[in-house]
Amino acid sequence: MAGWGTGSFENEDAQAWLPQLSSLSIENLRPLLSRAADNEEYLEAPEAGVAVAAAEAIAALKGEPAALTPKQISDWALETKSEPVSITALTHLAHRAVQRVRTNSELKDLWLEADGLNEWSANLRDLEKRLAD
Repeated sequence: MAGWGTGSFENEDAQAWLPQLSSLSIENLRPLLSRAADNEEYLEAPEAGVAVAAAEAIAALKGEPAALTPKQISDWALETKSEPVSITALTHLAHRAVQRVRTNSELKDLWLEADGLNEWSANLRDLEKRLAD
C-alpha cells in the first residue's frame, strides 16, 4: 500500500490529488464522488483515496474540517465558499462515497491485510459524522 498512516491524506493518491484541487470547482468533485458512491465495479485503492480526499474538501467547505487539514483544502474551502451552489446534495454524495470506501473497496481490503483496519475505519467514520452534522 502506498500510504504511511490511516489518515485521509496519508497516502500517495490523496497527496497527488491535492495540488489539483485549487483549479477545481465544487461541481468538479461530483464525478469523483459519484464514481466512488455509485459505480458497481470494484473500487480500486487510488480512486478510493482520492474520493476520501474530495469528501474531506466537502467537509471543510461545510465547516467541519479534519483536525489535520492540509493547507490546500483550507484554501480551497475559503475560495469556494463564495460560489452560489448548494452543497447539500454533494454532502450526501460524499457521505455515500466514504461509506462505500470504508465497507467495500480495495483500500479497505489493504487495511485489513495491514492490520490497521480499525484505526482507518474510525477515521472514516469520523469523516462520515462530519459530513452528516
